[in-house]
Amino acid sequence: MLRARKMHRLLVGLGAGVLILFSSCNTAKFVPEGQYLLNKAKVRVEDTKEISSSDLNSYLRQKHNSEIFGFWKLQLHVYNTAPRDTSTKANKWFANNAHKMGEAPVIYDDMLTGVSMEQIGLAMKNRGYFNAGVDTTKRVTGKDGKKMNLTYHVTANAPYRIAEYSTLIEEPEVEEIARQDRSLVKVGDIYNTATLDEERQRVTTAMRNRGYYYFDKTLLAYAADSSNQNNTVKLQMHLTHYQGIIPDSIRHRIYTKQTIRRVCFHTDYDPSRVPEGLILHTDSGEGDYVYSYVGTKFLRHRVLRKRTALKPGEMFSERRLERTYTNLNSLGAVKYVDISFTPVDSGLLDCHITLSRAKIHTISAEVEGTYSAGDWGIAAGVGYANKNIFRGGELFTLNGRGSYEWRTNGSRAIEARAEAGLQWPNQLKINIAYNYQQRPDEYTRTLANAGLYYTAPRKPRSHWTHSFNLVDISYIYLPWMSDRFRKDFIEKSSALRASYEDHFILDWSYTGRYTNYSSRNPNRSYINFQYTLETAGNFLYGVASLANLSKNEQGSYTLFNTPFAQYAKGDVNFTYHHVIHPQHKLVYHAGIGVIVPYLNATTVPFEKRYFAGGSNSVRGWQARTLGPGTFRGEGNTLVYDLQAGDIRLDLNLEYRFKVLKFLELAAFTDAGNIWTIRDYEQQPGGVFRFDSFYKQIAWAYGVGVRLDLSLFIFRVDFGVKLYDPSRMAEGKQWRTAPNGLGWNDDMTFHFAIGHPF
Repeated sequence: MLRARKMHRLLVGLGAGVLILFSSCNTAKFVPEGQYLLNKAKVRVEDTKEISSSDLNSYLRQKHNSEIFGFWKLQLHVYNTAPRDTSTKANKWFANNAHKMGEAPVIYDDMLTGVSMEQIGLAMKNRGYFNAGVDTTKRVTGKDGKKMNLTYHVTANAPYRIAEYSTLIEEPEVEEIARQDRSLVKVGDIYNTATLDEERQRVTTAMRNRGYYYFDKTLLAYAADSSNQNNTVKLQMHLTHYQGIIPDSIRHRIYTKQTIRRVCFHTDYDPSRVPEGLILHTDSGEGDYVYSYVGTKFLRHRVLRKRTALKPGEMFSERRLERTYTNLNSLGAVKYVDISFTPVDSGLLDCHITLSRAKIHTISAEVEGTYSAGDWGIAAGVGYANKNIFRGGELFTLNGRGSYEWRTNGSRAIEARAEAGLQWPNQLKINIAYNYQQRPDEYTRTLANAGLYYTAPRKPRSHWTHSFNLVDISYIYLPWMSDRFRKDFIEKSSALRASYEDHFILDWSYTGRYTNYSSRNPNRSYINFQYTLETAGNFLYGVASLANLSKNEQGSYTLFNTPFAQYAKGDVNFTYHHVIHPQHKLVYHAGIGVIVPYLNATTVPFEKRYFAGGSNSVRGWQARTLGPGTFRGEGNTLVYDLQAGDIRLDLNLEYRFKVLKFLELAAFTDAGNIWTIRDYEQQPGGVFRFDSFYKQIAWAYGVGVRLDLSLFIFRVDFGVKLYDPSRMAEGKQWRTAPNGLGWNDDMTFHFAIGHPF
């Protein structure tokens, strides 16, 4: 315990020392004489709640250095650790690296301040605040007087609202689409140029979906009259080309519907640089489809036709064009897609689709050390993927993984897994897997699994995706079990007896996912929501009941003399990513799950139960060492298998901030636990009760480091227990003084790939 306290103090002291070191650096070290470091640049908006300061920050042409926790300019401090004297090689090397990893000081520029004021004023006018005023206050701070705090004061004043809206459009079809009752522009709304542009785009998209390929939103404009004295605007939409003289031929082309004559696929070649010695092949024996390629075909013609929504003989459609891009880009064998059109006659277009080949074969390998409940081990895996195995964009995967663990009791644990999968471009997937587990002092267990899965295509502009596990069959077989394990564990535990007997699982599940994340605007806050419904055994139970089959001694129907599981399971996860700043994010996560056995089963299969702790749960605990309820384990295998439940709760809050381009730090707090539905003798304190479960929610805190390695994010988290419900009986649930912190019991490291949620 004393050693743990010393280690804890050492870590805290080291962190504090680093903080003091960087904080003590002179932030104006490299600011030239007579100039100022832009210490703060902020916007304050008055007289309106419609526009916030954050809405206008993007219009600042000069911003202060990035900060952590809203005040600590870590990257600037890193930059300033560089020595001024770079005459020696060592100093020069150190300075170059410090400047490369850090961030140069932002020097206040009066001209850029003026440009920022103009941009803010223009942005306010675009939002309908024509009489807005922008002013600044400047304050020099710092002991050396070399820091500048700059504040932009925006006085909104009364906005202009739309008093009248009308259309003056000579083309009947455009007029029909743009008419007022369908328009995004509404009388009474605040004037906003963004809404006006969205309306132009809406009309343009509708026209292009009707076949008018040459119609463009630049053909639409507005006339605005703000001469009234009551802060109102009269708006009228019109066609720009009717304001001037254009040739009849151009007008005729704009308002002529275009039909696709031919669809020409150019796969894996560029006519301007055909490799010398290779022959350009052209296949045109399939109606109005033409295929050009160099060398061998890498996609079957039928696949290309099926994934293309633009068809010969049909009118051009913007919607079908977007769908074609989506369909072709979803093929793993395709790296790049470009679609263009060439006119061939009045009202006729040829569609040209150019595709480049992606890397088809990939091989991956991994080796890692493991540590769980005091046991060290090593694991290794290898994987192979073919993104176009049958020349139809099919993805074939083959993975293998093995692990070896040295137990503290002197035994060894071995586990091996092999898995193969085949996924078609229509989102249908078949997967088979085999898992072998050997616990020399306990049991040998094998698990064979096969499943058929389907992911529904995502609808355009929809935030939802839907996945179906159409059928999933698992067979768990235990060829050997030690007498000690059977006597000391299985025969005494009604909770897990069925989990260590041979059994079938035939289940079905559905998962719905929602996200409003936008790659076009990654700095906007967004939500991830997911729920899963799963059930097993209903079909088999129905057949057995109708056939009036006999039951075994435990009162369960069997399949080939093996009982099958029957349960219902539901999971919900909600994550909110609050983007405070492009470099700062606050992430909230909540998850809950319940699984209930019924009819043919009294317990849930071990593979389907919930576990708590680990890198994605309450990070003060190692994986599968928390709960259920107040149940306390000792870290050995028997208790490890008992630390499973039927109800789970996860609550997480994590603050993430970028320090460098490839380095992210995090501070987090986690809460949660698992519980059992029934009161099992071998899991005392594990049952869920409404009047006491809230007292059994474990609580932890910690810090983490994430390395962005482009292909994946490597994560290390250091978690510390704060509230341990398993110690309630001894009155030491709060893991603070005078209870103390134990390095082995109360602190843990987690190594993982990707963010926890």
